[in-house]
Amino acid sequence: MIETLLASSRVKFLASMAGVFIVFGVLVETLGSLTWYLSPRDPAAIEEASRLQGVLGSLVKTPEAGVQAVVPSIEKPAVAAGGEILLVGLHRLLEWPASMGRSFQEPPMLAERVAHGDLPPVAERLPQDPLVVVPPEQMGPYGGTWTRMATGPKDINVLESRFSYEGLVRWGPMGERILPNLAKRWTVEDSAKVFTFWLRKGVRWSDGHPFTAEDIAFWYHDHLNNSEVTPVIPREFKRDGQVMGFEQLDDYTIRFTFTSSNGLFLQQLASRSYELVRHAKHYMKQFHARYRSVEELTVLANARGFDLWSKLFEDMWRWRNPDAPRLWPWLVKDPPPARPARLERNPYYWKIDPEGRQLPYIDEMTFDIFDPETINFKAINGEMGMQSRHLQFKNYPLFMEGRQKGDYRVLKWHNATMGQNVISLNQNHSDPYMKSLIQDRRFRIALSHAIDRDELNEADFFGIGTPRQAAPNPSSPYYDPDFERAYIEYDPMLASRMLDDMGLADKDASGLRLRPDGDPISIRLETTSLNNRVLELISRYWTAVGVRTEIKEEARQLFYERKRGTLHDGGIWGGANGQVPVLDPRFHIPYSDESIQAVDYARWYRTDGLRGETPPPAIRETIDLFNRVEKAPELSEQIRLYREILDLNRKHLWVIGTVGMIPDVFLVRNNFRNVPDVAMSGWVFRTPGNTAIECYAIYPSRVN
Repeated sequence: MIETLLASSRVKFLASMAGVFIVFGVLVETLGSLTWYLSPRDPAAIEEASRLQGVLGSLVKTPEAGVQAVVPSIEKPAVAAGGEILLVGLHRLLEWPASMGRSFQEPPMLAERVAHGDLPPVAERLPQDPLVVVPPEQMGPYGGTWTRMATGPKDINVLESRFSYEGLVRWGPMGERILPNLAKRWTVEDSAKVFTFWLRKGVRWSDGHPFTAEDIAFWYHDHLNNSEVTPVIPREFKRDGQVMGFEQLDDYTIRFTFTSSNGLFLQQLASRSYELVRHAKHYMKQFHARYRSVEELTVLANARGFDLWSKLFEDMWRWRNPDAPRLWPWLVKDPPPARPARLERNPYYWKIDPEGRQLPYIDEMTFDIFDPETINFKAINGEMGMQSRHLQFKNYPLFMEGRQKGDYRVLKWHNATMGQNVISLNQNHSDPYMKSLIQDRRFRIALSHAIDRDELNEADFFGIGTPRQAAPNPSSPYYDPDFERAYIEYDPMLASRMLDDMGLADKDASGLRLRPDGDPISIRLETTSLNNRVLELISRYWTAVGVRTEIKEEARQLFYERKRGTLHDGGIWGGANGQVPVLDPRFHIPYSDESIQAVDYARWYRTDGLRGETPPPAIRETIDLFNRVEKAPELSEQIRLYREILDLNRKHLWVIGTVGMIPDVFLVRNNFRNVPDVAMSGWVFRTPGNTAIECYAIYPSRVN
């Protein structure tokens, strides 16, 4: 009888899931802001996409085939006949049908706490409509510790964005669409002026207190709109100089309104809406001056080493505070200086797998601290669970060679950046002569032609990369092949002629070109991570055409201080997002302090001309175009306008690209399951958060 009931329940479950999945698929396809498959590509990219589509298609069956056919509930990883682990696809999302009832499963470590009366039953801890994550490989098992490594306590800050990526909405694993998360559904109305979100009912903070629209209202009124807490409101939350409006329609419905169209808002929320839901009002209000006297708060702040209550408030919601309630998969239990820093599962986490198991599967996560070289050594030795951060591509042959001994696999995810080692010469230079030189497009184009990108590619990237400018990637709908290939031909003779034509023909005995005052023209490129072979070659190339160039490695804090003070000749940094460049246009317009090429122009832009330096007409044109991009409600119009920005960049080459299309290398222990073999990796997508790390699992046959 019991078996008959279970079988009937399973049939009902599969039928419900099939119908929900179809509806959900239509919803996501309609609301997704980007699409991977509509983007232009070169032939090699098309071939690669076709191969991946074929492989993934063999793994991700149609809904009618049933959930079990896609993600069998197995206790062993799927292997091919020869023993090789099969290619792992991508996770999917479903909604839990009410017809399935409230019968859920929980991990053993939480079941013990329920048995001892320390926790309510799992059905009381999960929301009314939990989000269902369909793992790409297998369901479960529970348990294990995810070991990670960092370079210092501040480096663990990535926990808050990449590993606690729980906002209203999320990017999908390939960065091609926007998916539901804490918001079950949403609408965009009135030409992208009105955004309404319906929250999941019954989600709870990690202390068991209900999460409602009241918590987001607290963020809006007491964080965003409090000048002591937020002196400068981020541009994403403003339009026409006015802060966006907010309405709490009921306990689970919120609405944001803008005075004019904000076509990028949903995409921006997919990257950063975790900020909106990190303030549990019932906890955080005790540290806010609206709910407690400034005198009391000042005493508390001073006791913790702060001079202002607002700094105390900020410190209390940071990830280091183990007492702050969270919506994350794992909670900080032992913050630094503990070594390792340790997190353990959230008993109130609000997602499940298709069989009703509460996620996450993994019990704990740890962060230990080492220098980058030691991290790479330990990675090769098989001492980390799953990680890409701080793995140096120069060690790629060693990573591959150590797979069997280290008991790990090497994954190569698509890198969303525009390239490695983007060179930004400071157009706001304090030296008038150097400023005039750097602002001359002929100078920048000449230096670009002086770089042998093929040699750079071979020297540090084993020929895997692609010589290119800092242009959107071929897989992006913003791709511009003309910009990608502009001025990348290695032609030192042409570079020398261009410099001569600028009036820089006078040289000293060593061949260095001279300034009007008789000193050699000299450029110091500053960086925080010395990529010896590449940067030494760039220095040699430019010096060979008469522009003395030196490379200076600096601590990150000093690099940022000099950049903010526009004290640098030039800086070298990784490329910004090349998949969705509208979300990080730092190298295409002077967008922020991260626009190393034009920090003072960026200040002018961010303050509507109140601070900074007025840009020249061509740069102002890029800013005007980007303002139109932000207001365009349709993706097609955003793409059209942004390509005009790219065309101006092609003509003027405000930053100089070198080599790109280098994959992000991930080392993954062979006992780690549900980690996709292919995904889109990038800061905008909060990787690896966009791959549903809550469904990662550790198979217990190997010690992690």
